[in-house]
Amino acid sequence: MRNLLQFSGQFFILLLISLIFSQCVKEEGDLNIKPLFENPTNYSNEIALSWNAQMQDLERYTPGYKSPIAARTLAYTNLAAYESIVQAMPNEFNSIADKYLQILMPKIQPKESYFWPVVMNSAYKFSIQHYYKTAPIEQQLQVIQLYDKLHKEYSAQIDPSIIARSIEFGQSIASTIYEWSKTDVVGSEAYRNITDPNYVLPVGDGFYKPTFPDFLAPILPNWGNVRNFVSKGASLDIPAPFEYSTDPESPMYKQAKYVRDLTESIRNNKQSEDYWMAEFWSDDFSTVTFTPAGRWAAIAGQVIKQENSNMADAAMIYAKVSIALCDAGIGAWQNKYKYNVLRPVDYIRENIDANWNTILTPDLLGKYYTPQDPSYPSEHATYGAATAGVLAEIFGDQYTLTDRCHEGRLEFRSDPRTFYSFSSMAKEVAYSRMPLGVHLQEDGDAGLLLGAQIAVEVNKMQFKK
Repeated sequence: MRNLLQFSGQFFILLLISLIFSQCVKEEGDLNIKPLFENPTNYSNEIALSWNAQMQDLERYTPGYKSPIAARTLAYTNLAAYESIVQAMPNEFNSIADKYLQILMPKIQPKESYFWPVVMNSAYKFSIQHYYKTAPIEQQLQVIQLYDKLHKEYSAQIDPSIIARSIEFGQSIASTIYEWSKTDVVGSEAYRNITDPNYVLPVGDGFYKPTFPDFLAPILPNWGNVRNFVSKGASLDIPAPFEYSTDPESPMYKQAKYVRDLTESIRNNKQSEDYWMAEFWSDDFSTVTFTPAGRWAAIAGQVIKQENSNMADAAMIYAKVSIALCDAGIGAWQNKYKYNVLRPVDYIRENIDANWNTILTPDLLGKYYTPQDPSYPSEHATYGAATAGVLAEIFGDQYTLTDRCHEGRLEFRSDPRTFYSFSSMAKEVAYSRMPLGVHLQEDGDAGLLLGAQIAVEVNKMQFKK
């Protein structure tokens, strides 16, 4: 009997230990499984931030990726990332593809589990590899490495079947968006040839022409025909530019002389605030910095990081900003080639100072340069106002941010600049083109107006319920 009692006691203890162990395993397993059923708002912004930083590097080095092209790519890629997770949040967020773009998107299987970080990571990788097919091999390898790093970080100890389903779903979303983007032939193929030998510029006083000293062909003359998302570009109410005049009392002459005098004062004082500001916002040379559109995506990323936005909000912010940037590029180019206004370098050399040149040196070799497109309106100003309007709608215009986009660069003065509103950032970038000599004030004013109107249209899109 004693032996039987001993045995029973030992058996009970072993059973208890077994139950405790089983519960521990169950609880540990729950820690691994639980995220599968969580809302994407429970995850960090790491994936969105990492992939957008990678795109800023890609646009620097990929041939043909001028700023409007980079802006369009940002829009489709970030839209795919947003759409890849939006179905997990039906009570919080709207599908932009379904509600506004009439794209038939793949649907999740209601009774199946998805791991949302893996879904988004897959969507970004598929999109970027398809949009940046001509990227240098080094950047293509970086894409693979980033995907593998994030995949390893987020998929450990998750059921392989759920991982496979999540990868497939992310790819299917990205593929659907990509195929839809290809139906816009002008936009999808533009990177292959940024000039059009068949395009004929108008001839006459005041019209744009290839500029001194390189006289390069104008870029993207057909970009105004690219499909936009929500705005109407040239149909928005932006005033016609000044009437061409060589009269010293005319608005055009006065603004051109102001630019000439400003640049000459900077030549004698490269430490001036104006020159710091001009270099800070320039982003004119592709292999030195990202594009002007990419710059504003980088600013959005700094805001996301500062706010510690979750994965869902980060995806929404990037998608909204990128759509605004895309439409801003289209709207600016529609108006550029609608009005075909000459650049300051030609007006000033012909009417004020025959020996004058800009002080924009994007090759860093002292060779002065003017962008290869008509002057009115300013592309930089349009991007700035469009992005500022979107960010102000989300966070309020009065917002303190130290822009560190170029911190540590040695090629130019890269000291961070602190701002206390998004609108002040947009106004500064518009002004910054005058100290370089590449725009008149009217170009910047028109760009600010156009960008602000595009922001209004984008803000009408209801991302959040």
